[in-house]
Amino acid sequence: MLEAFRAERHRLRISWSAGSDSGAILASHTAIVDEYIVGSFKTAQLGVCMEGICLVALGGYGRQEMFPGSDIDLMILYRPEVKDCIAQVADAVLYPLWDTGLDVGHGVRTVEESMVHADEEYFFLVALLDARFLYGDRQLFEELLSEFNRRFVDGHREIFVDRMKMFRESRRVKFGSHSYLLEPHLKEGRGGMRDIQAMMWTAKVVFGLKNLDDFQDAGLLLENEKKMFLRAREFLVRLRCYMHYLNDRKSDQLFYEQQSEVAQGFGYRENDGVSGVEHFIGDLYDALHTVTLTTDLFFDHVDEVLGICDKGLRVSDRQVEKGIEVKGGKIHLTATGKQMAAKPQIIVRLFLVMARTGLPLHHRTRKSLPEVVGLIDDKQRCSPRLAKTFFALLSGAKDIYAVLSMMLETGVLQAVIPEFGRIATLAQYDLYHIYTVDRHSLQAVAELYSLADSESWGNVMASVKDLNVLYLAALLHDIGKGVGRDHSVEGARLAKGAGERLGFDEAQCDAIEFLVRYHLFIPENALRRDLNDAVFIKRCAELIGDLDRLSMLYLLSVADSRATGPSAWSEWKAALMEELFLKVTPYLDFGHHGVHDVLAHEEQGVEWLRDQVRVHLLAEKELRVDPERLSTDYILSFSPETIAEHVVIQRDNFNRIRQKALVRAAEVDDGWQLLVMTVDRPGLLAKICGVMTLNNLTVAKAQIFTWYDSTVVDVLNVQPTDGLGFAEKDWQSINEQLDRAVEHRMGLSHRLYSKLASGYGGAPRPGGQVSTKVVIDNNSSENYSVIEVYAPDRPAQLYYITQSLADFGINIHKAYIATEVEQLIDAFYVLDTNGRKLLDEELKEEITQGVLYAITHSV
Repeated sequence: MLEAFRAERHRLRISWSAGSDSGAILASHTAIVDEYIVGSFKTAQLGVCMEGICLVALGGYGRQEMFPGSDIDLMILYRPEVKDCIAQVADAVLYPLWDTGLDVGHGVRTVEESMVHADEEYFFLVALLDARFLYGDRQLFEELLSEFNRRFVDGHREIFVDRMKMFRESRRVKFGSHSYLLEPHLKEGRGGMRDIQAMMWTAKVVFGLKNLDDFQDAGLLLENEKKMFLRAREFLVRLRCYMHYLNDRKSDQLFYEQQSEVAQGFGYRENDGVSGVEHFIGDLYDALHTVTLTTDLFFDHVDEVLGICDKGLRVSDRQVEKGIEVKGGKIHLTATGKQMAAKPQIIVRLFLVMARTGLPLHHRTRKSLPEVVGLIDDKQRCSPRLAKTFFALLSGAKDIYAVLSMMLETGVLQAVIPEFGRIATLAQYDLYHIYTVDRHSLQAVAELYSLADSESWGNVMASVKDLNVLYLAALLHDIGKGVGRDHSVEGARLAKGAGERLGFDEAQCDAIEFLVRYHLFIPENALRRDLNDAVFIKRCAELIGDLDRLSMLYLLSVADSRATGPSAWSEWKAALMEELFLKVTPYLDFGHHGVHDVLAHEEQGVEWLRDQVRVHLLAEKELRVDPERLSTDYILSFSPETIAEHVVIQRDNFNRIRQKALVRAAEVDDGWQLLVMTVDRPGLLAKICGVMTLNNLTVAKAQIFTWYDSTVVDVLNVQPTDGLGFAEKDWQSINEQLDRAVEHRMGLSHRLYSKLASGYGGAPRPGGQVSTKVVIDNNSSENYSVIEVYAPDRPAQLYYITQSLADFGINIHKAYIATEVEQLIDAFYVLDTNGRKLLDEELKEEITQGVLYAITHSV
């Protein structure tokens, strides 16, 4: 019998792969399990023990929705008088089930025990709503249903709904309150299968409805709404089946690294510059959104029918304006069709009321808006009155995300700004963005609101002259995505057009065009450029132009990064962005005095720092270097105390540093920091990075300086990849390995090859648009060429990059190493073997191809 069971499951898998209806597969799978369980029960020949016993299917198994890897939720129900036989019955049923390899959730209870358990355990209570008779004493099963209805359904609707909503909210806290997460949970996440089940359970308890046809008959769903919901449900069911078959087990979260494979399995291909996986994710988000909208509106209706309202809400009913009322704590659109046709801007004013009061829209108003949003035509979009209303809600909302989200879901936002429709549910297949482009844009506006309330950024927000420009720029900063071209350039053009239509004057339009065009300028340059380079800072100031634009660009950059997700934001990134902002500010704040004054002020600051270094070194004698001759960028990069410490360490370890290397390790606030001091040699940084990799350390940041006497002072921030603590690392051994490497007594390449070939670090996560490219920039710095390298973050990647540069005789004078979400984005300030910039085009191409080869052919 077990062999037949497994053969039938295998047949179903083949049938599903051939394109069989997923719903039919679930029903067939349920039937196979039914047959196996009942067959096991009958085969046991239990005689008198079979009386007064009933097999009951619960939960998804009870609903006849058995997914390939789902649990078998079975209850053995018995009468108290046959208790002595129940252990024999349980063994006869459960042992064969365990042999299948499927997870079995089981219970052995009387009717009374079932009621007690239902009262204590909410999930068992709702599982009983799907209880289905399998075999045995049918009258006992009917007694179970009757007692369940008496204790938990009849007269208990409000209690049931309150508990249902409580668990619904707890799921959203745990699995995400949005349907647009990077790795959605298909069962428990918002818009997933559990939301569908919650709606059906509640409909059964409150209204006695059993299926979606009953919903339509009761007027809860229109025909087209039911069709959309069924399409969404079928998409989720098929996807969940695919995930179970793909992983050969219950698997309900669509992890990032599997998304490309699943998209291909579903037949998605690149189209119109959008990858197949992004098309797939967009359709998935559409399905999740449809389920979310349908279930949310259903629960709003349930609240109204039962008279349930927010207990803490005390809002008096009133007419806000003609056609808009507040009633029962909800906002109602009461305008007639004729009134709306005469005054379409009332649709937008509805959201202004929502913004100012913080109250939600009534569910019937929410459902009606898609049908009337077409009244906002081109003439209305150019109306000063509509623009005034829109900017009032954009800059003065109690919960701006809720307002904009509702405008998006009802189509009103796309009606006011048609360009926004281009990015609705557009997926971003990377590890940075945790939301779709549209939701990320809304979150960016919400982040600006939070910046206004913070100590760190509040003063900067207060200095902005025109918040309408800033908020609209945040809303539209990614409007150019999804076209296969530079989204900043494309978006700037579209944003300017939207600004013109909304009544912006020429200066405002130029400002929003600038903000969208350069919204990535600050984070890109803060992380990859030398912020102590006065010429570079001056060029930044010349590009930005004035202090107001700088403030808006800085705030937009922070909001954009924070809205992208935790992987794109850190204290380190925040500090670098703030440093760039603060260094550009004087050039624009005192620009009328001329740049010379700013430079002179900066030179005075450097001189003051040198004085402080002198103070810290007053008691020291016989120094090996003259602090007066240390470079300005080095002086600006460390505190006077740290510089003095470096100078003393070099004096006390002079002979060792001239011959070998010195490594000093310390725990600092943001991790582990290494000071490496030695004499400048070709390929030194590659050797350091190679030794770090051999010892399970990855370099997250590097500050590299060479003093005038050829002493190298490198400060590295490193992170362990083996789980060991700081004290567990053998730092002396690491120093000795580096000694052998700089003395050419240790072959790093073959050691790293052996280590990586053995599987160190694991395979890189596939998928995503992690670009691999090399850019050589001769404009950002007056004195150096800047080589930017973008590559997947793999073990020893930095070693291969720096070794490739060493092969060309490139001297690395500064390095800015950033690892962001499994991508290396590194900038090296370099000169050739003759101490000149890389100006020869043939050499630049050779270096580019050499580094690319090193990246793509690493182990």
